[in-house]
Amino acid sequence: MKKSILKDLDMNDGMAVTLAMLKAHPMQYLGVIGLDQKPKVKAFEFKYEENGKLWFDTIRGKETWKEILQNPEVELTVADSETMDWIRISGKVRIQEDEEHRQKAFAASPILRKYYSGPEAKKVVPFTLDNVQVEVASLEPDIGTHIYRL
Repeated sequence: MKKSILKDLDMNDGMAVTLAMLKAHPMQYLGVIGLDQKPKVKAFEFKYEENGKLWFDTIRGKETWKEILQNPEVELTVADSETMDWIRISGKVRIQEDEEHRQKAFAASPILRKYYSGPEAKKVVPFTLDNVQVEVASLEPDIGTHIYRL
């Protein structure tokens, strides 16, 4: 059986735990309120951390972009089906449309580089989260559940 990555981490360091989980599971799932006011879950990709902030991106004009403009409260999750570790990150989207953050998102993501090169690159809209709460849990009794404010 696969060993939990949480066993080797300092569970008092919320950012280190959060980054370890996001990097170990590069495809996450983002929960948003849809344009029809119904919950939607989207496949999503964490890009990078900078100065204590988690960075993601969306694509201008796409459904997710419209949804987070309408309701910026989101929640992201991922779980490991073998270890039964999971993370849930909630916060309020803060769009940061500048070239520096866009380039950092591209540097962190082969997916962006593959599908959004040339003029299409300007459609990439970086964002971070404010008022972040992270809940990390494991069914391992010696790990339990931990809540962090980032």
